Amino acid sequence: EAPEWGTTVTEVALGGETRKALAYRAPIRFRYMTEVPTAGRLVFFAGQEGAADTARGTGRVFATAEGGSRTKVWEGALGASWERVSVDLAPFAGKIVALELEAEGGAGRAAFGTPEIRRPPMVTPEPRQAKNVVVLLIDTLRASKLKPWNPESRVRTPVIDQLADSSVVFERAMSTDNWTKPSVAGIFTGLHPTDHGANTQAAILSDDALTLPEHFEANGFRTAGFVANGYVSGRFGFRQGFEDYRNFIREEASTEAEDVFRIAGDWAVEHKDERFFLYIQTIDPHVPYDPDAEYVSMYDRRSNYEGIVSPRRTGELLVGAKERPPSVVFTASDQRRLRALHDGEITQHDLWLGKFIERLKEVGAWEDTLLVIVSDHGEEFDEHGSWGHGHSIYQELLHVPLLVHQAGSLPARRVAPTVSTMDIAPTVVELAGLPPMPDITARSLVPLAFGQEPYGPQLAMAEFREERRVIFADDWKFFVRGNLTAAMFDLNADPNEENQLDVHEHPIAARYLRVMQGQFLGASNRAEWMNAEQRERRQLDGGARELDDVTAEQLRLMGYVPENDG
Repeated sequence: EAPEWGTTVTEVALGGETRKALAYRAPIRFRYMTEVPTAGRLVFFAGQEGAADTARGTGRVFATAEGGSRTKVWEGALGASWERVSVDLAPFAGKIVALELEAEGGAGRAAFGTPEIRRPPMVTPEPRQAKNVVVLLIDTLRASKLKPWNPESRVRTPVIDQLADSSVVFERAMSTDNWTKPSVAGIFTGLHPTDHGANTQAAILSDDALTLPEHFEANGFRTAGFVANGYVSGRFGFRQGFEDYRNFIREEASTEAEDVFRIAGDWAVEHKDERFFLYIQTIDPHVPYDPDAEYVSMYDRRSNYEGIVSPRRTGELLVGAKERPPSVVFTASDQRRLRALHDGEITQHDLWLGKFIERLKEVGAWEDTLLVIVSDHGEEFDEHGSWGHGHSIYQELLHVPLLVHQAGSLPARRVAPTVSTMDIAPTVVELAGLPPMPDITARSLVPLAFGQEPYGPQLAMAEFREERRVIFADDWKFFVRGNLTAAMFDLNADPNEENQLDVHEHPIAARYLRVMQGQFLGASNRAEWMNAEQRERRQLDGGARELDDVTAEQLRLMGYVPENDG
């Protein structure tokens, strides 16, 4: 007989001591899905009401990793007084497991008091406080294009490669969405798209949202933003907190990395003696793919290519290729040229990034600067039957590069656990020595940067217009579609996502991820979504803004179509 809802968690008095416990008459089994941290131990108190030496029940704990066998990790008699039990879960570290606490026999209710997974205290070194913070977002750059994330990549980026050797490199950083506006809003606010609300083409980031530049400005920093994407503009609420700000698309100015880095560098040099927060968003790897000829020839030496692909038309061509049925079909020769153009943009961008860093070094600002390099999303080149971005939740769109560099303060380290790009906000705030941003969903990556394992589940989440919701943990990627069907991928065994898995074939991982996703989405305050007691949700509503003709035309020239991608 199953217990009635809400009756199993109660106060139980044994041996004169009262504890909150899971309690029910034997036989009973409590089953939970969880992630096991390194050096994790399951700690609880065991006992039984009315137990006597001749009528004791027996308690047991079993652990089953996803895909593994059921293993008994503890067994003991249930006495009339509380007995503290500590179970070593080291063999299951880093895995998603089902933990079962069961009892049989005895006269009264079996009780498991305050069960919890514990791990050794986290001791994180105090990093040297960064004087300045530069966040560089390279639009439309997927992680697999860069050697620090994919050693087999052909793309030449010597500056990023060398920088990665002395940086914290997050191997599995996931964007919160597959297009620009919601992804950047998450980086600015530390909030999931469901909460910041800037997740449609017309949506505006609310004035009530606390953004990174606002937080830095309020703490005495000079702030500036130099942005080459039309969505990250004052028109859509992204001007907040910037003392100096330029949107090169809105101004109809050059969006080439050479010009964006030069102007941003001028500002940094001008303010080198002050504390500053500088946000730069370059857009070179985004359509239209139009690098100089010398960079195209690095990846396609043909001088006699006569196909449909031309640099300034790449935006409209990708839109046509994504239509169903497609109005544009690329031949193998066209695909070769498209990839060469995109890869050439990445290599050319790397050159100008290097010159920007050299300017910081020349004026003595580099040693005092925390630099974050990230992307908002990637780009698909027919891996799953489509092109561009803004349409799917595959890894070529969600898996992005993320590195954090601070000379002489942060170690060179590769971080394997999955993280979210919205975690950038609390991370740079902590490294700059500022008070935390209130009411955010994200968590600081500083412990991971120093080789520590933060408390709680190691999760990342993404979505696409609330129609597809994704959650990552361990090697698993689980998603729910708008019609409430679900599926998953094993990213370790199947990094290219060629084998979509049935959730029923992986019940432990699927159940854990479904529960975590449901707990997050159902929380009354997602800033405290893992807490049992929560405050009222802080709901942001930035409203919407109809695109004017000028903005619509600017976005169309960059390959954007209404309610599609960014």
